Amino acid sequence: MITAERYISPEYLAAEWEHVWPKAWLFAGMASDVAEPGEYFVFNVGRESLLVTCDDELEVAAFYNVCQHRGARVMVNDRGWVKNLVCPYHGWTYSHAGDLTVVPDEDRFAGGVSCAERSLKPVRCEVWGGMVWICMDDDGPPLHDFLGPLVDLIAPYRLADMTLVQDQTVRLNCNWKAVFDNFGELYHVEHIHPQHATIFDCPTAQIGLYPNGHTGVLIEGFTVNTRLPIPDQPTKHMAAQMRQLGMDPADYTGRVLDVRSDVQRRRREVGADLGYDYGLLSDEQLSDIVQYNVFPNTMLTIQPDNLLIMRARPDPTDPNWCWWDKLTFLMMPEGDAAGRAGALSFTPRPDPRHDTTERPERDEFTQEDIIEGRKTMTITIDQDVHLIRDVQAGMHSRGFSTALLNEDEARVQHYHDWLDNQMSGG
Repeated sequence: MITAERYISPEYLAAEWEHVWPKAWLFAGMASDVAEPGEYFVFNVGRESLLVTCDDELEVAAFYNVCQHRGARVMVNDRGWVKNLVCPYHGWTYSHAGDLTVVPDEDRFAGGVSCAERSLKPVRCEVWGGMVWICMDDDGPPLHDFLGPLVDLIAPYRLADMTLVQDQTVRLNCNWKAVFDNFGELYHVEHIHPQHATIFDCPTAQIGLYPNGHTGVLIEGFTVNTRLPIPDQPTKHMAAQMRQLGMDPADYTGRVLDVRSDVQRRRREVGADLGYDYGLLSDEQLSDIVQYNVFPNTMLTIQPDNLLIMRARPDPTDPNWCWWDKLTFLMMPEGDAAGRAGALSFTPRPDPRHDTTERPERDEFTQEDIIEGRKTMTITIDQDVHLIRDVQAGMHSRGFSTALLNEDEARVQHYHDWLDNQMSGG
């Protein structure tokens, strides 16, 4: 049973810190942010702060971000480059590999200081898909075993070759699982995301339930919702993307259902001239959208040329608040795509984000910024943000006790079954 307790109880939140967060592999950040010696980033999740670095041997490593002198945070900025890792409180200094190298006035410590014993405490760390993952459990499985089938399912999209173009974080008035549940089902889509019906067929989506609490969903794209009448012309959203491939929407009058297969064929024809290598992708992957939810808190939404990574991070003490991170990636054209594109019979519309030459700064804001129109995380996510605080508020009502799920929400049930498994000690 999925009860209100798991969304509103401080005791349940505290138990998650013992049974869930230390045991799972967590997406911490991007490998591109720690590609050179001295680069680092900080991953804050609830009560913990983790420090990820690139050492002088180009190895990525992770540590608890806590000085071994008096417990101060060693690095307080989100990311950057430093010659050494220096605690701002008393100047204890660590190498990029976490080794304690300098103790100011060391002679004033009776008995001296053991640098080996007082080096930063390491955390398990692996890189996959261009992402850095950490696990605080020394006895847990390797990352690939934890991800299981997702490794092979995602591999053809070459996530590591995509470029980060936007980094956003919003503070939400809801439990971290409430927003993650929202992206674990399509039952709500027709009610609050009407625009999806103009290019995706959510009612026929295929779901996958995988070991360790992971789930997936495959949605056909460049088509229309099967519950609606078939339009005579391609919809506005469909037509805009067709033109980028040199396809004339007017050619599809009366045959909109042919668009999906023709988009697949067209991408094969012009991919190389546009600078994209689609060699590993199936025809369906060239037109459809796939989403994988990685237990306990990370979601990957993938299309041939772009990727969204979204992540829920809990408040340390209040179950009614969380952070929702969204990182947007594009597959940039390879080689002299501009020169080759001159041979095409159409002019590709350049995406202005292709001009990004530096890593974007993180943009942090509140849900009120979205609700009042000052910020956006795409129209779809904005619609979810408008609603999710009311879901959390309803959890506190005497009139609500347990959720009742249908077959379209099987991914939510699967996720919570695994959550229960973790909370009971595995």
